[in-house]
Amino acid sequence: MYLGKNGDISRIELKKLIDFLPYPIIVSENTDGESKYLFFNKNFTNKIGYDLSEIENRDELSRLFYPDEAYREKIIKEWNAKAELVKNNEKGFIKMKAKITCKSGEKKWYEIKASLVNDLNIVTFVNINSDMILQERLKKKNLNNDRMLSILGHDLRSPIANLISISSMGEQSEISQEEFIALMQIIKEESVEVLQLLDTTFNWAKLNFNTIQLKETLIDFKALINDVLKVYKSTYENKGIAVTVDIEKIGSIENDLEILTIIVRNLISNAIKFTSKNGLIVISAEENELIITDSGVGMTEEMVDSILDLNYSTRRGTDNEKGVGIGLQLALSLAEKINCRLVINSEVSKGTSVSILFDSEEN
Repeated sequence: MYLGKNGDISRIELKKLIDFLPYPIIVSENTDGESKYLFFNKNFTNKIGYDLSEIENRDELSRLFYPDEAYREKIIKEWNAKAELVKNNEKGFIKMKAKITCKSGEKKWYEIKASLVNDLNIVTFVNINSDMILQERLKKKNLNNDRMLSILGHDLRSPIANLISISSMGEQSEISQEEFIALMQIIKEESVEVLQLLDTTFNWAKLNFNTIQLKETLIDFKALINDVLKVYKSTYENKGIAVTVDIEKIGSIENDLEILTIIVRNLISNAIKFTSKNGLIVISAEENELIITDSGVGMTEEMVDSILDLNYSTRRGTDNEKGVGIGLQLALSLAEKINCRLVINSEVSKGTSVSILFDSEEN
């Protein structure tokens, strides 16, 4: 079916057919080298939002679809290149994927296919948003996996090599008691570092391979905090950091003890790492909230956003401590798994406060 010179009836019939189809569709007509929109079908207006009366021409539609100028230019360039390839092919069509801004402001991925039928351009929009989002998540996950392997290759090799070197010195050399004690202190620090790295990596791997099994129990927060602080006692005492604990207000909460311990351990480890010598860490609580606050170096808004967006980054602690860059991201992901929420408030040079919020309805 096509429009003739006197094709009012044909146009009506075509519109009925296009309105019946399940996809958003635009129909335009080529006249004297110019393209004029004839109609948008009902699904186009319902799903993408724009009405024919709002669109003056193709340029206007492009500005609405792609408000970001750089992205708009990229899409137009790709479209024109594809159009040139099929220009002399009567049965040719243009097909590409683009993220369209709907009238509501929501951005959705569509596969756009344009076909030329006589003097008509028929452009169909197939929603592929779910598939594209899944692909983006998988791509991001694969990049994170590659990064984790790179971290393991570098950060794990270095402390183990140091341990071997230090052990060899103690084995082959005649050293004094003082030198031996100093070597043992270094070995202890390197061992703690390796253990933390392995522990974080192991839990990251379990989370990514979906092997974590939830087991809820009534949480004894005093015992949990005490157990975690025992692990890091020599670390924060060596930096002269005072740690105060006041969690009397915490309510009765059932959750997964192992996962919650991993989260708290990561938060306390970070607090120690980024608190300067003679600083302060306060562990407090409200009815459904555990709060870990430090007087450390703090973070910018951009750094907090980067963590919340799971864009991994790492930096040295105040005593040059290493980090694998995934501690807080791991905590965020695990918190979501056990129906908790982490809220991060931080100010440069003043410190950071991280709250674990428990869902009162779940508990």
